[in-house]
Amino acid sequence: MRHRKGKKRKGLVEKLLSPYWFQVFLFSITWSVFISLQLEKPELIPPLLAVLSVSLTLLRRGLGEFPFKDNPTYATLNGIFTLLIGIATFLKWRDPLCLGEYADAYYLIFVGSSVGILSKAFVRRGGIGNILLLSGITLLLASPNIFILVGFLLGNFVAADIYGHRRDTPSILKAALVGNGIFTAVATGYWIEVAPKGLWKLLYIYPLSVISVIFHIFGLQKLIDLLPFMYSDEKLEKLANLSNPLLEEMMIRAPGTYHHSVMVALLAETIARKLGADALLTRVGAMFHDIGKMVNPLYFIENANGKNYHEGLKPEVSASIIKSHVEEGIALARKYNLPEEIVSFIPEHQGTKLIGFFYHKALEENPNVDESKFRYGGPIPQSKETAIVMIADTVEAMVRALKNPTKEDIRKTVKKAIENLLEEEQLKDSHLSMEELKKIEELLTELLISYYHKRVKYPEKTPRERKV
Repeated sequence: MRHRKGKKRKGLVEKLLSPYWFQVFLFSITWSVFISLQLEKPELIPPLLAVLSVSLTLLRRGLGEFPFKDNPTYATLNGIFTLLIGIATFLKWRDPLCLGEYADAYYLIFVGSSVGILSKAFVRRGGIGNILLLSGITLLLASPNIFILVGFLLGNFVAADIYGHRRDTPSILKAALVGNGIFTAVATGYWIEVAPKGLWKLLYIYPLSVISVIFHIFGLQKLIDLLPFMYSDEKLEKLANLSNPLLEEMMIRAPGTYHHSVMVALLAETIARKLGADALLTRVGAMFHDIGKMVNPLYFIENANGKNYHEGLKPEVSASIIKSHVEEGIALARKYNLPEEIVSFIPEHQGTKLIGFFYHKALEENPNVDESKFRYGGPIPQSKETAIVMIADTVEAMVRALKNPTKEDIRKTVKKAIENLLEEEQLKDSHLSMEELKKIEELLTELLISYYHKRVKYPEKTPRERKV
């Protein structure tokens, strides 16, 4: 009985330390402090904290994970942005730069457009609207100035959009320049009214804000990357490096699967880039999509060296072994601390597809066989990136199975593979349009034809040439 209580207690502690409850606690404290400071009544902090804690807790019942996502990435970013707003509020109070009536500029200098850029740097597949909303509410409570709030929101939305298109260093510089420019322009509308004679201060406030934001974006990105569950582009790029221990192990234990993964990664990355999807995420996800095959590598044809290890096994057993590579892959990914964005490629690249070969074999033995035993557990692809990997994975395997394929064989195989996925409704949640699927079909056909083209047979050397 004691043992059971201990388990319950542990579960409660884990629940309270979850990202969701961390954010509820964080914003309850921060907002109650800022409200009491605005009212100049510090004694209101305890009752406000109690009211906000209960209100935000009840909010979950009605709105689920909005606005607090139960995700460590969102929790970390919200914590950092709240800290930045807190630092800017403290400096506004102390006013070390003697800005006077322009003291709200500390939010421009120490927060600026960094919220949008850093959010886009670490949140790859989800939206950042809730992060901007929570930061906006915090900023409004710290400084109830509608011009500062609107400037902050507009500047960060635009900065996030600019950085999101290319995700490189020049994009960070451009996003900071434009985002802080919009923030400054909107805030100037307020300063023109309250202190028009001090507008000359903007000549150093704006450049200082851009330099400050750029420096702390680079600095914070490096610090955030130290956390095992946070991945910027730079850290994600390193994941697919050949020196990664997980990929090294796959190369040794399942060389056929490794070669297949490299091929799928190359195909999927090219398609993602052409469609404007996240090419880096797609490539890295494709490299790890089949890591679960390392557990029983010989039961997968690419590692079997011509032998049939399923011989003598019941179709249900064979299907179970094939299906298990998804669960094994997820377990390995979590063991090696791969980001959730990468983990999602493992189940989603198979979706709920039917393991047709063993299903039809089972039907021969028993016409009433349970089809669900021969289907993957899903979910089906929830993004363009995982859908692209599903298509590339399916097509590459089907084309590789062809003997001396002609251009027409490859063209028909690619078309058939995509049609089969559509018939099985595997792509309905992927956000891929029919036009994009047509483009994927054309690209894959072109890429695979160039890869499987017939090599020129060079003439053998004559005896005289051999002598030379």
